[in-house]
Amino acid sequence: MTGTANSFAILQRSLEVPDVEKLKRAFRSVTCLAESDAHTLAEDAFGILVKNLSANDAITLQGALQAEGVESAVVLQTDLPQLPPIKFVHQMDCLPEALVVHDAIGRDFSIKWDQIMLVAAGSVCLTVFEQEKVTPTPSPFQTEVFAWSPFLFRGRGASRPAPEYISRERQTSKLLLELLLTGAVMRFQVEADRFRFNYLGDRERPELAENFALLVQDVMRLAPQAMVNRGAYFLRENTPAVFEYPSKNAFYEEITWVLWQRANAQAD
Repeated sequence: MTGTANSFAILQRSLEVPDVEKLKRAFRSVTCLAESDAHTLAEDAFGILVKNLSANDAITLQGALQAEGVESAVVLQTDLPQLPPIKFVHQMDCLPEALVVHDAIGRDFSIKWDQIMLVAAGSVCLTVFEQEKVTPTPSPFQTEVFAWSPFLFRGRGASRPAPEYISRERQTSKLLLELLLTGAVMRFQVEADRFRFNYLGDRERPELAENFALLVQDVMRLAPQAMVNRGAYFLRENTPAVFEYPSKNAFYEEITWVLWQRANAQAD
């Protein structure tokens, strides 16, 4: 593996999950990968198969994948589409004439529908850290002191141990919508559980996933020119369940892949 500046990535030609056994055999061609990497990389293959390869390893691996029937492309990582910083949105209105975005301090601004370049949606597995309050268990001696404290401290009582806090890691899935504007000048993100679906009016439904689907479908209907990821595509096709991404990295790598595919098509 190499430093990012001179690193190459292997990109899939399609989003079909690669066969693990084929990957194992191809990985034998380079020393930087082991057969055991095949399972992990196959599960996380959302457009970008391997990153941080040297030029020689990338070309060698591409040839080995080709021999296994796995179509791929070698791309300098710095040439991959770059995503702008996220602007978090908690309310917006899908109006026929424009998308109206409300910011955190109550201001709103309009975006013409033809300015939306990409719509990405999905149920994304995230790692979150939560603080839990833990009250230390007093020792037998402290318990005895607490019992006698009204007498020993003249009514003031003995001070009890201060509570402690521990961090716990937890996996959770969030419904995410991202909108990328033309030229990648701005990117908006909606977390469904923090979003106000006021604009739906009497269309608003009891279930969060239903309201999320309506929002994504409204955006795609009003911005038909926009590229979509698989999560958005399946919502447009009225698939009951929201498409799942195993990590935020997988979600963003697919967005990058979609943009790369479009850039390649335009170049051709």
